[in-house]
Amino acid sequence: MVVLVTVVTVASIHLVNQSEETRIEEQKEAIRQTIPDINDRDLEYLMSRNIYATYGTVRHNQDLDEILRSAKEEFKEKDFYHWDGGGGPIFGHGVDYLRCIEIYLYDEFPVTRATTDEIYQVIEAHARETGTNDTPVIFIRAGLIKLDTRI
Repeated sequence: MVVLVTVVTVASIHLVNQSEETRIEEQKEAIRQTIPDINDRDLEYLMSRNIYATYGTVRHNQDLDEILRSAKEEFKEKDFYHWDGGGGPIFGHGVDYLRCIEIYLYDEFPVTRATTDEIYQVIEAHARETGTNDTPVIFIRAGLIKLDTRI
């Protein structure tokens, strides 16, 4: 009886590890689809972060700063920002050196694929206004930054 339990436990661990390896490979593939020419160092850097979803594809001639700047007002209107414990999941955003928009989602706020789809649609609507689409966006789950105000 003890041997059977041990065998089942080992098999379960193996399946969990296989599942984790599959998840990692799927996440790498999603990043490569968004950033086709990513090098290994940058891929490992992104893999070290808690990436929730990626959309679009990096291309030249996309004014990501302008797209994000114009989307901010709609983010406010739709209550996507997470201020003082209320509102939505977004607590930060910017354009990274890999030419992607990064959206930081509060890790304690419930988020689904529908949530990121809705945020992405706002970004895409503003991208179309600038004559582009398929905007590269990476959604990252993270905790809020707490500043030490005693300094």
